[in-house]
Amino acid sequence: MLFDDLPLEVLQRIFTFCCGAVTLKEPSQTPGTRTGATQVTLSLVCSRWREVVLNTSELWGDVAVDYHAIGEQELATTSLFQSAHNWLNRAGMTPISLSIYVFGASESQVAAISQILLSSFHVTRLDVRSFYSSLLAPTNNLSRLERLKLTLYRPRRTTHNFPRLSEMPSLKELYFRLDLGKFVDITNIYLIPWHQLRVFHLSQYYWPSRMLLNILQQCKSLVWCTLFVKLEDGQHEHDIILPNLEHLLLDMNGVGNADPFIRSLTLPNLRSLEITSLEWSMKPLLNPKAIIIMAQRSGFNKYLTDFSLCLTEQPVDVRSLLASMPALKRVQLEGPFMFQPGTFDDLSSGTIGPRLEEIDFGVMSDEEIGLLLETVGQRHEKAKTVSDIRAFASVAGCFSGNKFGRDFESHKQRAKQCSEAFNVHVELHPRLF
Repeated sequence: MLFDDLPLEVLQRIFTFCCGAVTLKEPSQTPGTRTGATQVTLSLVCSRWREVVLNTSELWGDVAVDYHAIGEQELATTSLFQSAHNWLNRAGMTPISLSIYVFGASESQVAAISQILLSSFHVTRLDVRSFYSSLLAPTNNLSRLERLKLTLYRPRRTTHNFPRLSEMPSLKELYFRLDLGKFVDITNIYLIPWHQLRVFHLSQYYWPSRMLLNILQQCKSLVWCTLFVKLEDGQHEHDIILPNLEHLLLDMNGVGNADPFIRSLTLPNLRSLEITSLEWSMKPLLNPKAIIIMAQRSGFNKYLTDFSLCLTEQPVDVRSLLASMPALKRVQLEGPFMFQPGTFDDLSSGTIGPRLEEIDFGVMSDEEIGLLLETVGQRHEKAKTVSDIRAFASVAGCFSGNKFGRDFESHKQRAKQCSEAFNVHVELHPRLF
């Protein structure tokens, strides 16, 4: 069968596989020239192919628009973005994934872009990044929008207010990369439909802890959450229950105490918890006992399988912490540590961490490293006779020496022997700082 004799549905399917996302640059360096997109190339082959391409809406629904403002020149709406507008029109009722990157645009230019590209299309995924510009945000009705990403990097000025976003009744995922210090008034943030979100993700910029706690009180549907928390002095505990949350990353920074924030959360269905700090040298003022209290309130004995904790000011009681999280499969602790008598024996017997398969500890003493390596072998034997106890698959630790010290080769040799004897990946490395 000749290619041209293929049924329409088959031809459309083949074209869909051939065509991907397209980037349209505005203003065009050479107005009137054709884009090199595969969709355009296919449409120039013959009249039938052109008809098929132009009438296959799925080919036109993944677009990135890259706009660089020219000085203070205002948008000429009759010429700029016409190709992007026409392109999106061909998508028809097909769900549209639209990315807009704006560089150096004024408020009036941003408003014009919003009016042209966000007013009449069926956008379901929107990624807007504003660089050295006013914030470009959807203010018209986007009834089908399911995922929104907003980025603002080095805005032109800091006197504007956070805009009131459009009604988004279908919104489920929200990603922010915003410095709230660049806005005089952020009241409109509270008008976002937080109650319907399943994913909320912050990156790079820290938001005040009090504000985030107020937002979380509305987020009963959250499943996945990443927060950059600016800790504040004098904050009070809340009673926040997030019944559906499964994955939580807390990046904590600031001068305040993290304990009230941690103790405010009850997370009965949590699967993974990571508490960290973007700046490795910063230790959040956090008492690990606050995590144990949260674990007990939440009932981490059922689902929590992954836990990671950054450096803390106060030592981590490994025994108590692991006892509060019996379903753990992977744990990473930076320390400092407090190993109560019998901690390693409890690890060996599976009294604590019976399902643990991967352990990554921070700096330990030579004695503690020796006990940890002994635990690997004892746990291996225990797992042979008790079905509910898992053998370790990966163990990592850090010792206080350096790679040029006399202990390095000794640690390295012991780790190799342990790995070979029990089929475990064991890695011991010197402290880097």
